[in-house]
Amino acid sequence: MTAQQSRRIQEVPTHSTSNVDVQCVIAVTEVEALAMSSGEIDRYFAILADDAVFLPPSTTAKRGQELRLWLKDFLDHFGVQWLRFAHGETVVAGDLAYHEYEYSMMSTPRTGGEPAISHGKGLHVLRREPDGAWKVVRNVWNSVPAPGAK
Repeated sequence: MTAQQSRRIQEVPTHSTSNVDVQCVIAVTEVEALAMSSGEIDRYFAILADDAVFLPPSTTAKRGQELRLWLKDFLDHFGVQWLRFAHGETVVAGDLAYHEYEYSMMSTPRTGGEPAISHGKGLHVLRREPDGAWKVVRNVWNSVPAPGAK
């Protein structure tokens, strides 16, 4: 993301109409992607609700302090480059929203070694907090074959 995109994401309004709410939800997911690629764990934590739960593939649910330690450990050990991050359907219903996404990501060990490329699809659930900010309350994703693979 460019510096201009980063500024735009940081200046997202928190109170809005339905169409603007959809844009706010999408902006939160862009902050997530930016925080991962920049390794800014505090920026990532800022978009998570206190009761956030992640449901990653092939492991147990992550919540609370375990979730935060798990995310920090990943970003401490791997650099992330998004090869693709595509927004799918995004729906706002009152103070809840869901956002579908697809991704291709390259994770490179910070200590050196071969990068790993993963592809997947997922679903964010977000909630509007009392201050009007949208926060991620659930994130579930799974791996898919590489584009074009049979």
